[in-house]
Amino acid sequence: MKFGKKIILVNSLIIAFLTAVIVVAAAVAGTRVLRSNTRNALIDTVSARASVISAGGGVVPSDFDYDVGDVYLSVYLSDGTLKNGSFPAKIDLPIQKGVVSAVRVDGKQYYVYDFAISLEGRNDIYLRGIVEASYDVWFVAIISFTVLAVALAAASIVLNIISVRRAVKPIDVMRKEVIEITETGDISKRLSKVTSDLELARLADDYNFMLDRLEEMFRNHERFTSDVAHELRTPLTVILSESEYALKDTENTDDKDESLAVIRRQSERLKAITDSLLEFTRFANRISIDLSPIDLGAVTEDFLDDYPLPDGVTLQREIEHGVTVPAEITLYERVLQNLLDNAVKYGKPNGTIFVTIEKTDSGARLSVRDDGIGMSEETLKHVFDRFYRADPSRSDKKGLGLGLSLVKEIVRLFGAEISMRSALGQGTCVLVTFPHLQTETV
Repeated sequence: MKFGKKIILVNSLIIAFLTAVIVVAAAVAGTRVLRSNTRNALIDTVSARASVISAGGGVVPSDFDYDVGDVYLSVYLSDGTLKNGSFPAKIDLPIQKGVVSAVRVDGKQYYVYDFAISLEGRNDIYLRGIVEASYDVWFVAIISFTVLAVALAAASIVLNIISVRRAVKPIDVMRKEVIEITETGDISKRLSKVTSDLELARLADDYNFMLDRLEEMFRNHERFTSDVAHELRTPLTVILSESEYALKDTENTDDKDESLAVIRRQSERLKAITDSLLEFTRFANRISIDLSPIDLGAVTEDFLDDYPLPDGVTLQREIEHGVTVPAEITLYERVLQNLLDNAVKYGKPNGTIFVTIEKTDSGARLSVRDDGIGMSEETLKHVFDRFYRADPSRSDKKGLGLGLSLVKEIVRLFGAEISMRSALGQGTCVLVTFPHLQTETV
């Protein structure tokens, strides 16, 4: 069953149930009130007329009215002897002092009330009142009320159907658009905002945001596939051509040796590419790793002491010790290795590399800065993308364009954040911000 029809059905059942409850409750409550009012009116009428007889010393006046409204009155002695009166029907009921009794005669219900008239301490005269418990008017009122309630319920159901259909119409539109996107495979399309309802508008925005992310992922995947193919194509082409040349019937062994040397170099490059791809994929597909507390300053100091700097390059360090963060030593050294290699590669020939470790309010921060060629704002936007080497000033260097992407994935596994500042001709600064080490308290 469709969502809209289910809501209509549930709401209609609720409206019908509430209408039935209200009608039944009104009928029961009204009947009780009618009975109570009829009985009270009977008692009041009999009591008032009995006071007239009591005032006359037990003598019933000749003009005594035995019909007062809907109440029929009659006078009895204590032994049940009838003196005089008026009756709506033949009712054979013994005297019951001060009791309102219900009697059914010929299909009609009557209330009977006997009142004892006090005469100088004697209770030998009774005034009986009889009233018919007629519900004709009340039944008409109940029927009218029921008809009105049913009409209101029907109107409510109709309004419910209209409102629900209007409410679910944007959902149907969104569903058709989703089906169209799915069938055509065109994820550049977006859901239109066909409603002013905040919840549905937010749903459309969230879905469009998801499509934006998917489109970005697909584009990255296409670019990644294209980049991998491009990286692999060049060495494979060289290997193929050199192999064909070496297989030619030639007696020049030096040419063959040179071809084999070229094939070996290109094969080593292919191996480096595949190793880098495998390593990147290994980290990119992992959700978490086992982390342990490490002294960021001590590990960095030890690594810098063993790092082979090129001739003419100076390393300046400003390291704060006792800074403990959650990480994994081998992977952290891999991050540090990559950042230092980039600083050397794109720094000045006789430049300076600055490495800083410091505490922050949120944890700790590693900073690696060079004074080299820097990069443009456009390059800075894509510097962490896989295989991105668009800046001509940086593209003549060796590398696959996976180093910083790998660093970013490792930093993500640490629960840390990485950022970069750079400007052309002013060098580059990479910042890795680590979170506080979470310790358990007992």
